[in-house]
Amino acid sequence: GFNCTPNLFFMLRDLEAPGALVQAAKQVATAHFEVIFMATGPDSTSLQMLNNSLVSAAGVKLRQHVLLLADSLETCEAVRDPHCYWSSRMLVQPPSDTIVTRKFWDWRFKFYFIKKLYIARLVQSGFGVLQIDTDTIWQHDPFPMLRLMAARSSIVVMKDIGLANAGIIFARPGSADAQRLLDDVAWRVQLLQNHPEVIPRLVPFTKALRPPFYANSDDQSLLNDVIVSAVLRNATFLGSTARYEAKNKYNTNPDVPVWETLPESKLHSQQLRQMHRKGRSGVVAVPWARDGERTARYTMLPIADNDSVALAPRALFAHLPFAHSNAITHLTAARGFKAKVKALQRLGRWHPEGLSDSSTPLRPHHSATVGDRGEASIDWRGMARKWRDGLAASKPIAALRG
Repeated sequence: GFNCTPNLFFMLRDLEAPGALVQAAKQVATAHFEVIFMATGPDSTSLQMLNNSLVSAAGVKLRQHVLLLADSLETCEAVRDPHCYWSSRMLVQPPSDTIVTRKFWDWRFKFYFIKKLYIARLVQSGFGVLQIDTDTIWQHDPFPMLRLMAARSSIVVMKDIGLANAGIIFARPGSADAQRLLDDVAWRVQLLQNHPEVIPRLVPFTKALRPPFYANSDDQSLLNDVIVSAVLRNATFLGSTARYEAKNKYNTNPDVPVWETLPESKLHSQQLRQMHRKGRSGVVAVPWARDGERTARYTMLPIADNDSVALAPRALFAHLPFAHSNAITHLTAARGFKAKVKALQRLGRWHPEGLSDSSTPLRPHHSATVGDRGEASIDWRGMARKWRDGLAASKPIAALRG
């Protein structure tokens, strides 16, 4: 009979193969079962930015912990990275006729769903996952701070103007509410990509409109609505779906109403205020601070009695301008490939050719236990307590308080 051996899995490199995702993650995980999750498209600019990010991660000794998701098996073979994979579930063409796919469809749409699905699956399997865009500069290892925050926040997101930036997200095993949040993001992306016909059921004012709908499937706006939903315990699609079905700079349909004139707009603003009022303040030590005394304040948005979504302090995940004191800097403010390259060149951090030898030996760690189904198991709250106790023993500060 046919036997899907590990060798066949590694030959096809398909993360949809039975057990493949967990097996791939185990090969790159840290001693604390943490995985860095990156993605790349097939074009030269994407691959150059990936190479640069891998060089940057190598600078803080984390290159070997990167699990790379490519858009196709052919791209993986071109990258020649031992930890590059693809997914046979990846979209090949636009799954439905919408305004957003008509205007903006490119390879990036292939990743919106699959990245969020695999984050949720990996966390459910026991891994801590740092999903991160490749237009980033790594200055310090972020995991020591993330472990300090782990006892009170199983999800840590990069802060942005609206709420969160989907380009940098850390998630680890936590409450059922946190797992549901991760599942909800993936579900919403695939729902809007595949079934725009549900929009009139979600957005009442669109019942009078004729398709195609805008059907926004951008993972960042959907993530933000899911966070609001989790904090308020009331599902909302206002910021990610209703707002884009109204008239805005992207949706120029003359028949749709102006967003600011709608009651949904006022309700969305009200929901954001309610969510922020529920926020609590936390303080975390900055492990890489030279003087050993620095702390950073951040906001925790509660999603369960003992769990929250943390908005990362700038010392952990920062936007431009670059500062040596921040662990990771995201170049999202530099719009377009040329602007990002120019910013990196100014900082002397542009290495598009990558490492001379990017291959790394397969070194699965076994400090965490592995269950019968292959899932990792780790006591994240216990880990956070050990980090706090270790810092408290050596430094006269509270590593975590709030």
